[in-house]
Amino acid sequence: MTIEMILFFVSLLTYVASFLVYAFSIASGKTSIYFLARRFYFLGASLATVALILRWQESGHPPLSNMYESLVTLSTFLAWSTLIFTFSSSIPLVEGATAVLAVLMIGVASVFPQNSTPLVPALQSYWLHIHVSVSFLGEACFALSFALGYLYCIRRLLESDLESSANAGKEFMPSFPGEVSLCNGTVLGLPALFFCGMAALTFKLYNSAPDESQWRNLAFFVVTPLGVFTAGLFLAFFLYRKKLALMVDRLLPPAENLDELIYRAIALGYPLFTVGAIIFGMVWAYKAWGRYWGWDPKETWALITFLVYSWYLHLRYSKGWKGTGLAVLAVMGFLVTMFTLFGVNLILSGLHSYATN
Repeated sequence: MTIEMILFFVSLLTYVASFLVYAFSIASGKTSIYFLARRFYFLGASLATVALILRWQESGHPPLSNMYESLVTLSTFLAWSTLIFTFSSSIPLVEGATAVLAVLMIGVASVFPQNSTPLVPALQSYWLHIHVSVSFLGEACFALSFALGYLYCIRRLLESDLESSANAGKEFMPSFPGEVSLCNGTVLGLPALFFCGMAALTFKLYNSAPDESQWRNLAFFVVTPLGVFTAGLFLAFFLYRKKLALMVDRLLPPAENLDELIYRAIALGYPLFTVGAIIFGMVWAYKAWGRYWGWDPKETWALITFLVYSWYLHLRYSKGWKGTGLAVLAVMGFLVTMFTLFGVNLILSGLHSYATN
């Protein structure tokens, strides 16, 4: 095992440790434990960054050329984005949630070949560095908005279990008919759906993959922890939901604050994604293939991702929307983002298919 792989593995362990310490800090309410968790998170991000730099030096190109490198790089960007975003306002549950998301990204990345190979001619351009890295910065912000949106739905769901709002002393008033059902479906349905999808992928790899380490890595690093998390989430909501509702103010910031943080994350990620994925992508396409746009599946889904977040900002700015509807849209937007990055390469064929190698 190379030094780079050891560093990646240790960074994975520190992400897991940071999540556990974050959970303990939330349960105990001790600030000193929170800062310990943050140090673990910082250490994990630092180790992953050093590993990426070593991989860059060894291969001679940025670690952005295949699915393994892309997901590991994105997880590192997510960790740094979270640490910077929460530097002035500590939100342990958000930081712990993004640590889990980073672990899942690394776990899924382990399914793909990890060896660094020479770049195909289309990738031998400095536009690769600019196009992909700026896009990933935007997608890391979208991942943060996903975590915030998911926690917003949890907050509203817990508030609905109280006879009065913990902050204002007023009865819980749904923002629109069906808000509680929408939050229920998002909070409980999303991890269950993801677990089923990853389990199905594991079964497929078990039957067809030439290298059995692929399905073993997915089962160990993704399916097992995701199954434990999903089961724990269901148990917590069915057995301790009332108790969690009484603790909602200690667990999460007010819904209005979470809503504002979702907006800030998307407002930061949107221009980065637009410039990196759309504009720089078009320039790179012209340099590589002689045309700015060709409706390649990756291009099409990048445009769909752009339109989803454009819709979010339009509803926020022009229509004055806030709250659960936009939080769920932030969650759905990141799912579209992940399909653009991950699903398109596995399901659809096109000029970007080299990324699965």
